[in-house]
Amino acid sequence: MKMLPMYKRTLLCLVGLLISLMIPGIAEAALLGMPQAYPDVTLNQAYLIYDNNAINNNTGLLKVVSFGSTLSKGPGAGNSTLTQSYTGGSDHTPDLMLSIAIDRTSGNWVNSNNSAANKVTIGFGNSVIPNGTGNTPGFKWTGKVTDFGWQQNTSTNPPYTYGTFFDATWKFTQDDYEDMPATMSQFVDGVLTSAMAPFNGGIKISNSAGFGAVPHPTAFQRDWVFGTNASRTNVQNLLSPFLTGLASNTCSNNTSSNCISYLNSTVTTDVFVPIPPAFWLWAGALGFILPSLKRKKHINALQST
Repeated sequence: MKMLPMYKRTLLCLVGLLISLMIPGIAEAALLGMPQAYPDVTLNQAYLIYDNNAINNNTGLLKVVSFGSTLSKGPGAGNSTLTQSYTGGSDHTPDLMLSIAIDRTSGNWVNSNNSAANKVTIGFGNSVIPNGTGNTPGFKWTGKVTDFGWQQNTSTNPPYTYGTFFDATWKFTQDDYEDMPATMSQFVDGVLTSAMAPFNGGIKISNSAGFGAVPHPTAFQRDWVFGTNASRTNVQNLLSPFLTGLASNTCSNNTSSNCISYLNSTVTTDVFVPIPPAFWLWAGALGFILPSLKRKKHINALQST
């Protein structure tokens, strides 16, 4: 076989290198790359709480808690939204929305059998009375997390972007709705659960503070709380039901482990349905099954009274 001249081989190697550098997502190789889609639930005033040995000595647990949530049909479906709150009256505590098991050495997702791990638990708001006995609209999405990704460090010098973005995949196990407004009548009990059975949903989390100069894997071998004014005592008091078991000693430097950091950050979280199944659901299937499902729910409500 005839060999290429040295300069041609060098040129081909350089071209290959340039092509690899141009491939999107190289700098974020550990992200799953879930694109934003609709329907979508945005978690309002969310906090990230991570316990590096919550499950066992090898496995930590990331919790996302929220004071409210907003369900959106999306721009392609009229962009109607519905917001519900998890606080009110004497209740000032947010609700648990997500729990994700993470290997504290690698930062990878763990398929844990722990009953507290890998759950999507977006419940009804505090004002919603289930089973058709109230008139406050609300929604409930539950499911199982099936994978998790995070952004690697994309800079060798400050400002670091390490730990700024996370994403995940999940499977529906149940979707329920109460007294939905006419503009959101497409949302009917169980429709998304059935439609999404063959598909994964998506989760995207943004954390403006990032891990800073804390290197991997140390970032997953310490406890942390991210969110608006997370370093303030009054905020920590509101989050106290979710802080049990976290380290009591504050991390003193970037290499400290088995300690805790409370960091002020803007946290945004979206839980959504991928575009292809959602598109077909909204485009055709709902038009055929909606009337019968609404009649069934009405009959069940009457039978329960």
